[in-house]
Amino acid sequence: MSDEQRNKRYAVWLAAGLALVGLHVVLALLSPRFAYDADPLAMPVLALVAILICAGVVYLLIACRPITGSAGRGLVVWMIAVGAVLRAIMLPATPILETDFYRYLWDGAVVVRLQNPYAHSPEQVLSNTGADRQIPTELHQLADEAGATLGRINHPHLRTIYPPVAQAAFAAAYLIKPWSLVAWRVVLLAFDVAVLMLLIATLRALGLSVMAAAVYWWNPLIVATIFNAGHMDLIAFPFVLGSLLLVMRNRYVSASGVLAVALGAKLWPVILLPIVLRPFLARPARLAAALLVFAAVGGVMLYPLVATGLDSTSGLAVYSRSWQLNDALYKLFVWTAHAGLTLTGGQTYHSQLVARIAVACVLVIWLVWLCRRAHASPCDLYQRCLLAVAALFLLSPAQFPWYYTWLVPLLAVRPRFSLLLLTVLLPLYYLRYHLAARGHVELFDYGVVWLEYVPVWCLLVYEAWQQRRRPTPVTANPPV
Repeated sequence: MSDEQRNKRYAVWLAAGLALVGLHVVLALLSPRFAYDADPLAMPVLALVAILICAGVVYLLIACRPITGSAGRGLVVWMIAVGAVLRAIMLPATPILETDFYRYLWDGAVVVRLQNPYAHSPEQVLSNTGADRQIPTELHQLADEAGATLGRINHPHLRTIYPPVAQAAFAAAYLIKPWSLVAWRVVLLAFDVAVLMLLIATLRALGLSVMAAAVYWWNPLIVATIFNAGHMDLIAFPFVLGSLLLVMRNRYVSASGVLAVALGAKLWPVILLPIVLRPFLARPARLAAALLVFAAVGGVMLYPLVATGLDSTSGLAVYSRSWQLNDALYKLFVWTAHAGLTLTGGQTYHSQLVARIAVACVLVIWLVWLCRRAHASPCDLYQRCLLAVAALFLLSPAQFPWYYTWLVPLLAVRPRFSLLLLTVLLPLYYLRYHLAARGHVELFDYGVVWLEYVPVWCLLVYEAWQQRRRPTPVTANPPV
């Protein structure tokens, strides 16, 4: 690379980094206007959306540039420093349009006090009615200490949905400082740094530039949804990346165990199991051992979540049965199911169930297709994992911007413009708050939501067509 090319690259990265920092400073300064008790009509949602879209465009200019060869120590330091500054800006900021973290703070306190976080909903604690479950005195005392936290938990009639590894992270935040959002953000930062280190190790193992880690480290939705809004999805990422690193080293049984631990944070990593264990299909004994480890560890992770029952107060049961928001493709499944049940004389209230079954079948077929042959290289492994998680997200009944973050660590290894574009488009989700406050939420649910996803679907089809015409050679790596 000539000096002129190197200087041009440095200038682009310098300008992009400064632009992202500036936009996030503006976002932090704007955040107090989104305080919990602020008037929804006065919240500057349009400004929020504009800032996030601008940040997404700047990010896309970097994420879609070919990152090859040695980057130079100075550029790597700049990349890491900018990402660290973006996170630091958000540490004292007011959470914007999200309240999920209140439940995290409550759950962490319950765990530290050696109570079962799955036994009682916040509403039961507040009203002292626990059906057949006696509310412990310890929880009443904790409720008094919680101040406004307990009363601000959304969906308070539901018991917590978060598995044990997530609960341990919540407890760590409580031990750092009770009822503190900043303490929770510090815990998230610890997981975040682990993700960065694992990504750098992965990129080096694959012979790729460590600058590709900026696809994760500079992503505006990671910063906004994790470090401002406080969502906990980040907790699963180190275990997923650790599992894939173990696969690259041919340690499949250990990989399946680490992947099972990821279920203790979020349930979605289970979709990666068939891809991770595909090389064992011709080795039944090793496959059985890996499946046994996954089942044993996964069982430990999930048992506390289901042991207290899956009744109408179970967050897991209600979420899996009826949650639907910010979806477009899934909406087509529901409409089709409703029309089919109407024509056949069936009960149309089963539309959600039929749509969920149909989506599950499509996902299974897609996974079978992805696993039709063993992955040829580590890069092929990450490509298949990305396509599996992308399908899960794009077919999901709930497609929140923070769910998109599941894809971002994988996009750092196997970037695709179609999926990176979601960083620019998903901020449109926040327009729902603006329209709902004015009594026009249907304009979002049946209109704006299509602007988020139709361009992505079109690009995915185009990319598949291009790849079919001119197959892209997989980066040379030893077979997995």
